[in-house]
Amino acid sequence: MAHLLQAAQLLLPRLVEWRRYLHQHPEPSFEEWNTQRYLLSQLEAVPDLRLKASAQTGIVADLITDPKGPWIALRADMDALPIAEQSDRPYRSQRPGYMHACGHDAHMAILLGSLFLLSYRRSEWSGGIRFIFQPGEEKSPGGASLLIKEGILDEVPIQAIWGIHVTPQLQVGEVGLRPGPFMAASDEIHIRLIGRGGHAAYPHLTSDPIAVAASLLTQLQMVVSRASDPRSPTVLTFGRFWGGTAPNVIPTQVELAGTLRTFDEEWRARSKNLIQHLTRQTAELWGLQAEIVFAPGYPVLYNHPQLTDLTRRWIAEIIDEDRIQEIPLWLSSEDFAFYSQRIPACFIRLGTAGEVSETHQPVHTPYFDIDERALSIGAAILAHVALRALEMKGSKAHKIV
Repeated sequence: MAHLLQAAQLLLPRLVEWRRYLHQHPEPSFEEWNTQRYLLSQLEAVPDLRLKASAQTGIVADLITDPKGPWIALRADMDALPIAEQSDRPYRSQRPGYMHACGHDAHMAILLGSLFLLSYRRSEWSGGIRFIFQPGEEKSPGGASLLIKEGILDEVPIQAIWGIHVTPQLQVGEVGLRPGPFMAASDEIHIRLIGRGGHAAYPHLTSDPIAVAASLLTQLQMVVSRASDPRSPTVLTFGRFWGGTAPNVIPTQVELAGTLRTFDEEWRARSKNLIQHLTRQTAELWGLQAEIVFAPGYPVLYNHPQLTDLTRRWIAEIIDEDRIQEIPLWLSSEDFAFYSQRIPACFIRLGTAGEVSETHQPVHTPYFDIDERALSIGAAILAHVALRALEMKGSKAHKIV
């Protein structure tokens, strides 16, 4: 199977060209219009490819050798982040205030590459492959949830789905997998405490929302430290505390905003009830009103254990097995999780750290970059996994897992 990796390496100049164009032209969530046009212009070169727009700015591309055979899906995300790139590299972002700081430019190039590789090898597999170029991964409700509502997983009998994500925490040539719960569910929390303001010299005549909010922040951490099972990670972080206009005025209201990250859906629901109860109880104790809103985020990303084991074995056919790592739980969230809640799914981490220091910078930072040698490895992995999943089994459709 090494020939597939060699073919992907021959494709590397085009992969780099695709990735750099996309990197130079980042677009925010659900506004990926130019990105969509560019991808369609490249896909026009593939014969007998069934194309349609999805979730407005997304693309679904179906490559079919036998419509009655098994179906699988491969997915890449498209949107950029509102981050101003700090770089002098020639392919830096040309759109002020936006950049592909999470590697979605690489994901699209990798998916394009895998599509071309699989198109060249139509005689080697039987069935259908749905390539999903998905908008809006970075912004709730997430493009995945919208595509699922459109019927993307129901129009054809998709048995399994794979996604890939670059990471500077692994070296180029390394791959990370984890069966079972992999990435956290994430929910936003917005709290407003409304009280009676007044002069800073007379706090007894007010119901001070700043003092109560400060106390509440401490109390809410008890939900994590004492109510949650310590064997199931939970992170509650407040990143915004806003209120007041002057140092000698007690304001009438304060706003807090944060995120709750969990790995168990039952605990996820219970913890939100505890946060709500504690917030209202604390506010009532000090004579304030509490408004609390949870903005539902992404569910737990669950890697189907059997599919992940198969994926590990298949990847080991084209790269050294000792370069495939079982990686720890990730507290960040991903809307690929919506697919994983519906059908067997496997999310792969692809190493992109190389010799240049920028390739070791974390995602979601203005200095993030990748070692582009990883592009051919990612394209070969996705193509090889698809080939192995759709191995010809005579004329009968077979179950993958």
